[in-house]
Formats: sequence, structure tokens, C-alpha cells
Amino acid sequence: MPYLKNIVLALVTVAFFSGCVSIKKENVQEMFQSNNAVEIKNDYKKITRLVISLKEKLDKRNPRAYDEDLASSIYTEIDSLQNNVNLSFKNNKVGSYKSYLQIAFSKDDIKNRNDFLILGLYKNIYDAYDMSSSYKITAFSYDKEKLLKLYKNLQILAWKIKVEKDLSDNYLFLTWQNNWQIELERKVKAGLKPTWKDFENLAYIKNGEESIFGYSNLSFEHIILQMKARVGTTLERLGTEPTQMSLNTIKSLFIFL
Repeated sequence: MPYLKNIVLALVTVAFFSGCVSIKKENVQEMFQSNNAVEIKNDYKKITRLVISLKEKLDKRNPRAYDEDLASSIYTEIDSLQNNVNLSFKNNKVGSYKSYLQIAFSKDDIKNRNDFLILGLYKNIYDAYDMSSSYKITAFSYDKEKLLKLYKNLQILAWKIKVEKDLSDNYLFLTWQNNWQIELERKVKAGLKPTWKDFENLAYIKNGEESIFGYSNLSFEHIILQMKARVGTTLERLGTEPTQMSLNTIKSLFIFL
């Protein structure tokens, strides 16, 4: 649009002669965006920061389930809002976010499972917010159907990350479990019928680091729920009511949307 280019040129010229030579392209673009469009961009920036927080916690809790050599690239990818890092599975490059998430929750033995989960989640967000085209004049440039799918997928993720197990009946991801619970479950699988004395002798109970009556770790779920709430806010900005699925519906879904 020629008139828009002329306005931008005039603003840059005024800024230059008034000494504001450090004006950024992004700041100029935001002058022409609706308030909602700017707020939605802030929404997905906050969500991606939460993805980084989730990766940090997930890798710390599951230290053998991610590629240390790739970690820096993944952090840079998310922090810079790019979409260039791709993984391979069985000698084939993984494409869609659905494939990443399907691999992450496969019951088979998956190397670097955390990376498939984090990249799948990030790519879902990247697609839903159309982050490859970061400049949108109005909020209605966003695809509400994709955002609704993301909102539902976050509900599915919050459930699956807590309960899904592999073929050996081990949790795919350690998140909410206390260390003493993991130790006890391992011993029960080995044939132990625990007594109160067995509880007291669990390593993390015995050394006082944890308590049988302590709360489970809900921080992972809290991060995902924050993401969901932020996507819900985006949908409300677009005049759409986000849909909360029932637990039975979530349990019935074997794949992400």
C-alpha cells in the first residue's frame, strides 16, 4: 500500500531529524497494529517463555531424556521465535507438530523424548499463532480454529504428561511424582508388599528430604495451565469462548488435534 509506505517514511524522517535515530522497525510496525494485535503478539511471547521454563524443569527432572548437545539450539530457537530446528526419527525428518508429540508419547523406548515433546509443543504454538508472519495489522488475521486446537492440545498435554507410561509400565515423564514415590513403585514392581517400616526406610524419607505427607510436585502442570490460560486470553481477544474439555473426553483422545 503506497500510502502506508509514505506514512512510514515520514515517521522515520521525522524521527531522524529529531535525533531518534535508534527507532526500530518493530516499533514502527506496531504503530499501525490494533491494540489487540499487539496484545496477541505479547501473548505468544509469554507462552514461549513458559515453554523454555517447561524445558528447564523437564530436563532437570528427566536428565537422561534430552540431547545436551542440542539444548542450546532449542533454547535459541524458542527465544528468537524461529522454527529451524528439526529432529529425525528412524532416519526420517519429522515434520508436523503432531508427529513430534506422537513420538514424545510413544510407549516405545524413545531417545531424547523430552526434545520431541518440547519441539512438538513449540511447533504447535508457532503454527497456531502463525509466528512466521509476526506482523499483523489486526487481531482478526489470526486463525481462531488453530488457536482452539492449541487450547485443547494443552489440556490433553496436561493430562498425558502426568499419566502416560511405556511398555514396561514406567512413566514416560517424571513430573508430579516425589522421589520416594518413584522408589516405592520400583520396589513394589520387584515384589515388595510395603509395610510402614518400608515407607520409613525409603531413601528420601529416611534422610528427611521428603515427607510421606508432602504435596506432589504440581509445578509442571501449573506451567502448562498458564500456557492454556494465555491462549484462552488470546481467544477472548478474538471474541471466541475457549472450550474446556471434560476429563472423559481427554482420556478418550489417543492423539493430539
